Order: sequence, then C-alpha cells, then structure tokens
Amino acid sequence: MIQEEIIHKHLSRDDMSKTLCFMNNCLRSESEADFHNLIQNFTSFLGYEYILYCYTKASYNKGTVVKMVNLSNPPEWMEEYDSRDFLKCDPVRSELESRLKTPSGSAFILWDIYERKLTEAEENVIRRRKHHGLNYGCSVYDNSTKKDFTFLISLSSSTTRPDIRTELISQLIISPLMSARKRLDACSLFNVLSDKEKETAEWLAQGKTNWEIGRIMDISENTVKYHLKNIFSKLHVSKRQQAVNILLAIKYLNN
Repeated sequence: MIQEEIIHKHLSRDDMSKTLCFMNNCLRSESEADFHNLIQNFTSFLGYEYILYCYTKASYNKGTVVKMVNLSNPPEWMEEYDSRDFLKCDPVRSELESRLKTPSGSAFILWDIYERKLTEAEENVIRRRKHHGLNYGCSVYDNSTKKDFTFLISLSSSTTRPDIRTELISQLIISPLMSARKRLDACSLFNVLSDKEKETAEWLAQGKTNWEIGRIMDISENTVKYHLKNIFSKLHVSKRQQAVNILLAIKYLNN
C-alpha cells in the first residue's frame, strides 16, 4: 500500500487528476482499441514512447498461455527479440519470476538495476535493446489474488529515466489495467455468442433448467440443448457449471 504522504510529496494535483481519470476510463473501456488508445495517451503524458504489455489468460480460458501485446516498441526490436529468443535470457523476466514467488501481489521493476550479477546473455539483451533506442525503462506487474491472471506492462524511452513519480503512478494504475484486460477477455468470449445463445446463457446463469429455459423462450428442450452445446463450445468448457462460472464472472466484471 502506497502511503498517502509519499503520494502528496511526489505527485502534483495534475498527476493525480490525470491518473484517476485514466483509471476510471480504463475500467470503462468498451473495446481493445479503446483500451490501447488510453494506455498510449497516458504513458505519453508520463514521458514514455515505447509500450508493451503481456498477461496470462485467466482460468476461464483454456491454458495459461502468455499473450504479449506490442503497442509501440520498434518493430525491428520486436523481430530481433522474437527471432533470437531473447525472452529466455531477458533479465526482466528473471526478475519477474523471482518476484512472483513472493507473497506480494504487485511490484515495480526498474530495468538494468539488479542485485545479482547478470550473465553475458542477459547483458547482451540489454545492449541490443539500447541499440534500438530503448535506453531506459521499467515494468510493473500485478498478480490476481487467486493467481489466475497476471498482467505486466513495460514502459521505456530513449530519453526519459523512470523516477519516483513513474513508480508511484505505475503502482496506482496497474490493478485497474489488469481488471480492464480481464474484463475485455471475458466479454470477448460472450460476444461471439449469437443472440439466441446469449439469451439462453443469461437464463443458464440464473440457474434455470433446460425445461424452464425452453418454457421461457418458447422453444423445445432439444433446441435449448442445441444452444447449450454451442455455448459450451464457444466458451471452451465441457460442463454446465463451468459455463455458469464464466457467465457469472462476465456479469461481475461488467458491473
């Protein structure tokens, strides 16, 4: 928890106003495009031109694949990073994995300042990053209480050095960022349903039986089962309760 006196000491009224506005707009973003535009505009206000974020898919989706989203990093750097598999020896990744083992849910990572001696491969990642203009940077992450969703955003610049202002604001916005990304992922699952499937799903989430859903929607039980089969497939689940859990999560995240 950030102490109030530290915030007042290092953040201006304008900083706090824009930060609170960003947090509110972020949680209300209606699309991924809105979400990305908000991030880019806000990080520009902070003085960073390069932004990348990554996150693990929540438990309501199959697997725990890490998705990386490049918003403005140089394409040449991202191509080299991927082709040379720099992720394996990126010191930021090692630092993140170390932090995730601690009880703390979130943390701020300042690039290139480590308590341990880096390997030659790690030093090379830093050299190549700087070659592409990402001279200074930082990362901040948040880990959900249930450990089912992790979100990390990295900010970097050719000229702006991360300072206490960046650290404080990053720690304030990281939780809303994670919540917004999680909500958008959940909604994307629901949005692929047809109108009839959405209506069926709404009654399913309320605990109605197939017979009750059929009576309410004036359709046969076989048609209800057909809609449910499609719903389960699109939500990537095999059981009724799993679908209910996802639908309730979507409803909660949208409130």
